[in-house]
Amino acid sequence: MYLRCSLGSVSLGVMSASVKSFPEHPSFRARGRSMLGGDRKSFRDYADDMPKSSYRSDGASTSEARRLRRRSISITPEIGDDIVRAVRAMNETLKQNRLLRGQGDERSYSHSSNDSNNLQNNDQISTQKAISLPSSPHQYRSQTSERAGPSEFTRSAELVSTWNRILESATFDNKPLLPYQEWNIDFSELSVGTRVGIGFFGEVFRGIWNGTDVAIKVFLEQDLTTENMEDFCNEISILSRIRHPNVILFLGACTKPPRLSMVTEYMEMGSLYYLIHISGQKKKLSWRRKLKMLRDICRGLMCIHRMKIVHRDLKSANCLVNKHWAVKICDFGLSRMMTEANMKDSSSAGTPEWMAPELIRNEPFTEKCDIFSFGVIMWELCTLNRPWEGVPPERVVYAVANEGSRLDIPDNPLGRLISDCWTEPHLRPTCDEILSRLVDCE
Repeated sequence: MYLRCSLGSVSLGVMSASVKSFPEHPSFRARGRSMLGGDRKSFRDYADDMPKSSYRSDGASTSEARRLRRRSISITPEIGDDIVRAVRAMNETLKQNRLLRGQGDERSYSHSSNDSNNLQNNDQISTQKAISLPSSPHQYRSQTSERAGPSEFTRSAELVSTWNRILESATFDNKPLLPYQEWNIDFSELSVGTRVGIGFFGEVFRGIWNGTDVAIKVFLEQDLTTENMEDFCNEISILSRIRHPNVILFLGACTKPPRLSMVTEYMEMGSLYYLIHISGQKKKLSWRRKLKMLRDICRGLMCIHRMKIVHRDLKSANCLVNKHWAVKICDFGLSRMMTEANMKDSSSAGTPEWMAPELIRNEPFTEKCDIFSFGVIMWELCTLNRPWEGVPPERVVYAVANEGSRLDIPDNPLGRLISDCWTEPHLRPTCDEILSRLVDCE
């Protein structure tokens, strides 16, 4: 069985988690220099700190070529004819390289290894390569016509073509992704700071926009596959239409590839998962506070379901907490609009420890799959333990989907409610029923 585990929109607070304790990405450690205070550097400054080998090819760089070209201008008659001829040949090569760059997509750069002339052309082209968007925007260097090589122009054209094809699909029907033009943000308006999270196809940074602290979800160019771009379109299309105190506030998006990014409010305390399992603050989670946080999530989920939306990836890592301990649901990349009573997707999606069995088995589903996931979050807050800790995800998938295994029900007032959330889909309670029972437990 193929299972795509979504790890998007992770903790938007400053993290110091160990690798094995963080569920959103197996190799993530929170790192990064802040641009929000102290010594600020531009994107170009960060790029200049990079080792030259990270953005230069084996051949001469463009800046080196310009330096050599300037030297050729100052040649005096006393210099030998052989040097003059060599410099003229170099200048001619530079001129040919500029012509090759101008032709861009009209040229093919895949040649036979037996053709020495074509290999020479390839070597010349490689000297003009520019870097792509790296793994962190801290090291971003803007691509100019002086450094952009044919492969980068081709890649950019492919991204734009894919993007337009997605917008023209039946799902979006060429309609505007954002209800208001003001929500289209130019990437240059954003000050990107410390990385605070990493997801399935992007990274989350703390930043500043219009003088306000924001969270910026940047979709990296190397991760911009057709599937991921569709998820991005889906997320901003859904999230931009939701306004609720317990759903993350959408502020805008950059919708011009390859700089696709989304801007939301910044949640100071990070994700609920981080708060429970990593931060060391779980002692502050009194019974009263736990119930309030569960009610927050339930109200946000109620709003989502009333708008005929199924989240499909509800988990503690996708519930963010602000400095007032209010909880808001985020990450709608895998969400779907309910177009019929029972829906079915072409592939399983979600995070195994929180997924409903019908999603794992890729069966038709309803909004009740979110109720199952909410039951796991209730279990986390009641026990303060990680669900299925120490059990490999593939084993969790088989146990939940095929053996009917469930986590041990805690012996407390929420035990019966948790059990009801894990029954068959048609028997699971609605958000209204859950909210009412949560009030009775206080």
